[in-house]
Amino acid sequence: MLPEHFFEKIQKKIKPEWRFAFLSTFGLGFLIHLYRLVNPLLTWDSLYNFHDPQNTIHLGRCFLTLTCGISSYYDLPTVNGLLSLLYIALTAVCLSEIFEIRSRLSLFLMSGILASFPTAASTLLYMYTADGYFLAMLLAALAVLVTLKYRHGLFAGMVLLCISYGSYQAYISYAVMLILVWSILQLLYEKTALKDFFQKIGRFVLMGGCGTALYLISFKLLSALEHIQASDYQGVSTMKLPGISDLLHAVPSALTEFIYFFFGPLSRINLFKILNVLLFVLLFLLFILGLAADRLWKDRLRLLLLVICYVLLPFGCCIIYFVTPDVKYHMLMMMGFSLIYLLPILQSDRICQTSLHPAMVWTVTLVALVTVYNFALIDNITYLHAKKSYEQTYALAVEMADRIEQTDGFENVSKLCVLGHFDDADSISINFPPNMTGIKEGYIATEQNHFAAFLNTYLGMELSGCTEEEAVTIGNSPESQSMALWPAASSVRIENDTVIIKIGGDS
Repeated sequence: MLPEHFFEKIQKKIKPEWRFAFLSTFGLGFLIHLYRLVNPLLTWDSLYNFHDPQNTIHLGRCFLTLTCGISSYYDLPTVNGLLSLLYIALTAVCLSEIFEIRSRLSLFLMSGILASFPTAASTLLYMYTADGYFLAMLLAALAVLVTLKYRHGLFAGMVLLCISYGSYQAYISYAVMLILVWSILQLLYEKTALKDFFQKIGRFVLMGGCGTALYLISFKLLSALEHIQASDYQGVSTMKLPGISDLLHAVPSALTEFIYFFFGPLSRINLFKILNVLLFVLLFLLFILGLAADRLWKDRLRLLLLVICYVLLPFGCCIIYFVTPDVKYHMLMMMGFSLIYLLPILQSDRICQTSLHPAMVWTVTLVALVTVYNFALIDNITYLHAKKSYEQTYALAVEMADRIEQTDGFENVSKLCVLGHFDDADSISINFPPNMTGIKEGYIATEQNHFAAFLNTYLGMELSGCTEEEAVTIGNSPESQSMALWPAASSVRIENDTVIIKIGGDS
């Protein structure tokens, strides 16, 4: 079969709604994130990842080197960005099948939410690994889709979920939220017998359990093969099945995280929070309309199951709390929250099919459109702040390099020792709200390893960072104690083969 005949045959199998969902998501994503695709923006982590194989088994991401390897291991804004949009668009196709969306308006609104959700912008700030993370999201959606649609699909689902886990563990919450949202739609609007519903849920549970077990086995085997120990970062080394005490800790943590995302901090009111209030009002009204449409309150078991699904939504969004108590959620881990915004769109789509509620459908449509617009604004404001921080850091690094080269003894320098750090060294986000991870108000580089990486990669210097022990010894010396803080004239000095820059009081 010739290539043109092969592609003609494939094209005939592509449903119109698949094509519309893909093109809408990719097109909107391209427009919303165009600034990021053509600008070299950095985070503190990007400083170490100009080129890196992403072999992060110690972080539990044992397959990330494979999913990132498709784009090379360079930090390529355009290539990695377009691949990321491709994966997001293919995820939209999966969602159109999982939720059986046929309305073009609903598909467009779904595409807008998926393409603009703040997690997309935060992830694209970490461009060197963004495509691997979004491929993890696509694999999670595919795992749910094949398990739902195909008799033996749960076996493929196990493998897909395993690879998703091993690329970025946070997307397990995306798979869980897909199942919860699908369950709500089935219980509210479909006439599926509860026996069939439980069978599908059983398949999901089996797929999820076996996929998780397969991931843990893969993680342990690859860790042993490469003699790597799990990191303490985000509680990777403490991952386990939760006990009673873990559950008691996880439940309030998940609820707090969920509420704070939509409404915190309470002292700041903006369009994001106002739209979220409208979102939950719509969810409540749509729930009531769904119950009234078929007098669902008379079916007590179905009603109980429905209430359980709604109650589980906050915990589905924050499910990582239940496997490690040490996790700290940030925006890159929150794509599951986007399905809360998608739920009223899916419900209004069902209302259009079953009864006439034009006012409700119009309200959902308008709220969704404004939400997508607001997300797009948040994304681009995020990129603007990231650009500002990058340029400030570049200017600072140029000034430091100039000062170093003008200091006596520069020709013998091979090491860099930065004493102290800037006050915002631990800052990783700006709360607009929402809390956008990957940007900060100040410099990207805030401590020694940051500056060494920046000076070497972007200014062509060749300086290795001194060890922690060396920094303590140098910092405690009388000469260092008498140094003023940057940018004072005495904040830079050279001792033997080491250039010393003092930017803070603590080494």
